[in-house]
Amino acid sequence: MKHRILIIEAEIKLFDSHSLKEKRVIRQKLTEKLRRDNISIAETGNLELWDLISLTISSVAIDQSAAERKSESLENRICEILEQDGSGELILFTAEII
Repeated sequence: MKHRILIIEAEIKLFDSHSLKEKRVIRQKLTEKLRRDNISIAETGNLELWDLISLTISSVAIDQSAAERKSESLENRICEILEQDGSGELILFTAEII
């Protein structure tokens, strides 16, 4: 059995953010909800833009298929969270499995 590391780059376009403070509140709510999925998550880009969140997400999986399932699950979960509160839209989601 060979463990895999899943690395995801995600970009979220915010609809109702008009300041970095509003962006931070939205990001904190999103990351809090996603942490329940046993992942590591960090804002890694576009730190100066108030209407775009760039996240890097990582997780360890037991094998390739588990990593692929986790990636699909996270993409769906992010879209679901954003749709529920209407705060934004997932515009980029790339996954790399190492």
